[in-house]
Amino acid sequence: MAKELAHWQNRIGHQRSFLWRGLQVRYCFWRSPNHSTPSENTSETPLVLIHGFGASIEHWRGFIPKVAGDRPVYSIDLLGFGGSEKGHFNFGVPLWVEQLHYFLETVVAEPVLIMGNSIGSLVTAVLTERYPEKVKAIALLSVPDVAQRQEMIPTSLRPIVGKIEQTTMQPWLIRRIFYFLRRRGVLKNWLKLAYPSLNILSEELIDIIAEPTMDLGVVDAFIALSRRVSRPEFCPPMKKVLPAISCPILMLWGEKDRFVPVAIAPTLAKTNPKITLKILPNLGHCPHDEDPDLVYRLFTQWLGEIDHL
Repeated sequence: MAKELAHWQNRIGHQRSFLWRGLQVRYCFWRSPNHSTPSENTSETPLVLIHGFGASIEHWRGFIPKVAGDRPVYSIDLLGFGGSEKGHFNFGVPLWVEQLHYFLETVVAEPVLIMGNSIGSLVTAVLTERYPEKVKAIALLSVPDVAQRQEMIPTSLRPIVGKIEQTTMQPWLIRRIFYFLRRRGVLKNWLKLAYPSLNILSEELIDIIAEPTMDLGVVDAFIALSRRVSRPEFCPPMKKVLPAISCPILMLWGEKDRFVPVAIAPTLAKTNPKITLKILPNLGHCPHDEDPDLVYRLFTQWLGEIDHL
């Protein structure tokens, strides 16, 4: 156990946990040797990393060591994922935003930069819009605007569609789907879709996604999340959230993202003049893990540019 912790400490930093609303939350941190007090300059501002669906703090293992020499780095497991508590909660971006806000207030205790991937990008954007004093700048890696699906359904039909979905998404059925999806071979096939540039997926990557699916309460969490993700209250529309953000925004999107099509990226980027959009050739849904060197380079270049605005 000590050897395993030492292995991960060299890649994601120290691991800790805290209680929020009686629920255990896991996070990690890697402090820069040059950081001691809150800074007015983004060259030393702490960076907080927010994972996507099914992932965890370990998903940043390739990125954290690169950026940790520049600034303090934190990453947190959202409730229902990774090493944080799992169960039948009111899952949705509002819940995760409040979890993250508490973390920023009590653990980090100063304004930050935030980088989020997938669902983590939704949490990042909504928190920044809701608590602008906590954030200096944000980076969004693939933005799955789940509200777009709701908008495609005619207003008059939404209540009917909602009832049909809730009727068909019965817990016993979702449970069977979950047991199928967490099979190692099935997870591997999903990861192949997420990582189009990788010919061979590492066993470590599969372990990072697979191991939390064996945790206590994970089935209840999957059922609760599955039944809530299609509801309007799961996440506000990004076309309303993004224009309300006043800080600089970097938007990175894999050209071959098969989960959230890159075609919607230019439309979202036009919602706010502070958005800088970069399309990443040959990369998919998780560019920070697929090519951490490229993401680090683009991120640091962008920070250098906004420091001089």
